[in-house]
Amino acid sequence: PDEIANFAAVLLPPRAHGEHDGDACPQWDDDEDVPRWDLRMEFASCYLKHHDEDAHFGHAETCVVGVADGVGCYRDRGVDASSFAQGLMRSAHEEAVNAAPGTHVCPHTLLERAYQKTAASGTPAASTATIVSLVGRSLRWAHVGDSGFAVFRDGRLLLRLRKQQRRFNCPVSLKTEGGGAGVADAEVGEAPARAGDVVVVGTDGLFDNVFDDELERIVQMGVALGFSPLNMAEVVAAFAHEAARCTYRDTPYSVEKRKQKGAASTCGKPDDITVVVALIVS
Repeated sequence: PDEIANFAAVLLPPRAHGEHDGDACPQWDDDEDVPRWDLRMEFASCYLKHHDEDAHFGHAETCVVGVADGVGCYRDRGVDASSFAQGLMRSAHEEAVNAAPGTHVCPHTLLERAYQKTAASGTPAASTATIVSLVGRSLRWAHVGDSGFAVFRDGRLLLRLRKQQRRFNCPVSLKTEGGGAGVADAEVGEAPARAGDVVVVGTDGLFDNVFDDELERIVQMGVALGFSPLNMAEVVAAFAHEAARCTYRDTPYSVEKRKQKGAASTCGKPDDITVVVALIVS
């Protein structure tokens, strides 16, 4: 909606050339006390289309969410670049729905089964993918490519996955034919979760256009104002959309382009933007 876009634009101050937040972020403190009861996810999503090649899913009963981004180069070959991403997320959702009640979902297993079903169907193209699940008091994930997620606690960034790419703007991806990554190449991990944690899962349309410190400030504001997961997902997506269209400020995309290509660039990257915000609650 225009109101959300206008609100996001107000949050978008110019960034000085070369000003960025670096790659470092705080690490999990494994010695922290955690609650002794199981947690659950409350989540919502926002999808802003550009080429309409993203896909995502969520399943409340198994506390799992995922995003995928079809690799755009297939579009130039006359292939529907969204097909593999949609197949992955549809199959992952089906697997989650069919899981036995009370079953803890393993993101890597879910991604592997979804990939096998999608590849076996002969679906063309390729896709990145990130699946995150809440198991008891732990977040688990499986990740291929330049989609990803970030975790915030008490308004501070605790964890952010870094992109997997072969070269600038060329992500590692899952595909039917040879030459792509396999699920065995997925980055997997686990970290403790707490009630009140905010998990932001997104495709590269988010992370190419929003710096970690900007995302942190939006989450801080959303928590302070009592935003629902849907409210926060809409504001984050709208902020990324405004940054993608901006031609006078730095973004993660423009910073990396200067580093890798040596090209003068101060701009965002127009793209599909998928944002899933999950609030961890007891």
